[in-house]
Amino acid sequence: MNDVLDFQEGYVSTLIGIMLLLVIIQNNRWRFNDNRRENTLLLSLVVSVFLACILDCMVFYLDGKPGAFNWWFLYVANSFMYVINIALCCCWLAFTMEFLVAHVSKLQIRVMGVVVFITAITMLYNFYDGSIFYINEYNQYVRGPNNSILFWLAIGLIGYFLCVYEYIVYKTGGIQLFPISSVVGPLLVGIVVQMFNYGVLVIWAAAAVSITGVILGLQNEMIFRDNLTGVYNRHFFDNINNIIKKKHPFGLMFLDLNEFKFINDQHGHEAGDEVLKIVVKLMRKVVGFSGTIIRYGGDEFIILINSEDEQEMQEYVQNVKDEIIDYNLESGKPYNISVAAGYCITSLEPDKLMEAVNVADKYMYIDKENDKLSFY
Repeated sequence: MNDVLDFQEGYVSTLIGIMLLLVIIQNNRWRFNDNRRENTLLLSLVVSVFLACILDCMVFYLDGKPGAFNWWFLYVANSFMYVINIALCCCWLAFTMEFLVAHVSKLQIRVMGVVVFITAITMLYNFYDGSIFYINEYNQYVRGPNNSILFWLAIGLIGYFLCVYEYIVYKTGGIQLFPISSVVGPLLVGIVVQMFNYGVLVIWAAAAVSITGVILGLQNEMIFRDNLTGVYNRHFFDNINNIIKKKHPFGLMFLDLNEFKFINDQHGHEAGDEVLKIVVKLMRKVVGFSGTIIRYGGDEFIILINSEDEQEMQEYVQNVKDEIIDYNLESGKPYNISVAAGYCITSLEPDKLMEAVNVADKYMYIDKENDKLSFY
């Protein structure tokens, strides 16, 4: 049976997690009411960990108490928490990619789904062989001989998560704003401590601390984000020399929407807002991990490309335009979207960066005039 000290420690750690999550929910209702996918994923994380904390308290209370219902509840609840643990690591990966580049590939979604599915099947099979855990005749939770497998799987997923993050940072040229240590640190410590210390219940409290760290980090990063489109804003661009770690040359693309005022005047500002969101979505599709999109002004955007190749920059410009043309053909909207774009290669030194903006802006206006001539 659990002694009094373990009983108290288990409750304290889990209740701390519950209180942290309640504070998060209370102070971030505005965020969770926003239907962006990154916020939906974050809400899923909060709800899943909150449910796991509640179950953890109930499991800890019922452990060792007789009765058939208690036996079944302990088996189902513990199995469910093992699945949540793996799903949590997958959800962190999806959230981070969605937040950083607004893209989770179909392959990654399938792989994560398969991992969670296999974990669920493993826990169903565990009912028959008890290799992960079993509930003994005293209704006590006992680890099985293969218990560490799922812990190592969670650690492996976190390792993959770190690799993906570092790959994104490398591809974008060194932008590091997202508080990765706030995600990985507490979660990894919680998993390792619980893995090597039988009877210690810290994993869900650690997950709650992890979510709290991310929320705090996101609050700080809000000053660099455009509220409407979710991309970086002018303040980010003005401070970019202090943010991007790598100082090699970048490609700078300057884009301006054609006839945006007409769309706003004729179809309303809601239509104009929707156009801005669509254009951002299409630009993200083109540049992927290699580009950092910045809303520079009302309908002006800058894309920093981790490239020094002018031919490659020309291809990016053309690909953005092609995506917009394809969208217009399929959208059925009473208006067409188009952009004018200019580009150049620059360093991130403040004086050279502003000079590059002026050069790219000049080429953008040439492109705009050429579009007008080709139209007439």
